[in-house]
Amino acid sequence: MADPILDFDAVGAVSPERRVQIGRKLDEIAREEGVRILLAVESGSRAWGFHSPDSDYDIRFLYARPVNDYLALQPVRDVIERPIDADDLDVGGWDISKALKLVSRGNAVVSEWLSSPIIYAEDPAFRPLFEPLARDWQTLHGDVAHYYGLARRQWGSFIEGRTEVRLKKYFYVIRPAVTLHWLREGNTCTPPMNLPRLLQDVRLPEATARALADLQTRKQAAGEAVGMGARISAIDDYVREQMTWGLSQKAREPRRDPALWARTEAAFRTLVGAS
Repeated sequence: MADPILDFDAVGAVSPERRVQIGRKLDEIAREEGVRILLAVESGSRAWGFHSPDSDYDIRFLYARPVNDYLALQPVRDVIERPIDADDLDVGGWDISKALKLVSRGNAVVSEWLSSPIIYAEDPAFRPLFEPLARDWQTLHGDVAHYYGLARRQWGSFIEGRTEVRLKKYFYVIRPAVTLHWLREGNTCTPPMNLPRLLQDVRLPEATARALADLQTRKQAAGEAVGMGARISAIDDYVREQMTWGLSQKAREPRRDPALWARTEAAFRTLVGAS
């Protein structure tokens, strides 16, 4: 195997002390909100494989409420959010009902959380029940539309039409672009969240690989203050190529599979303790 384009150490990305702090934060939220946390992971640059020492911690979780909360006349909000704090903890969670609905529509965000290399908390009963459903919905929808949409949004928001860009934003564009490339190579399982892992299975143009490695070095040296810089044509050209392919492969949304939806309903009832 060729030398990796990007270095990554999942263990070193979050210190043991930080893990303890994050665990306490999650316990505090669970008590305050009266919820049971099913899964909590790192979902930002520390899990994607291109964080800098001063990157914040993007903690995302799925949770279940007591059954009676789902029977209330006034529905409880299906999102829990905490503003980023002085400890650089950015914490947000989705109700399991929201997660299942999104998965059934082809949204791959929760599937990405399942593949995070950094897990903070997990109910042992959750993954065996949820993961097969997520995989079957993914098979029905495919992932191209999701990652094309993500790449296109990031490109339009941070790169397109500019002569200078915030250099760290290139990573937000390159990750979905590499995922499209990974899917283009015929991979059919759930795409890895981690960019270095994705890059093991695709061959980047040499100029793009050099530019990406250089960008990581600059980000490691400057941290989140890496700042503005000129557009990087080797990355631009690569991203455009993958988005063009992704657009050409987008398919009409399939009809909902009644049997799969019934399994999803049953899983929801199990996860909230209603069956």
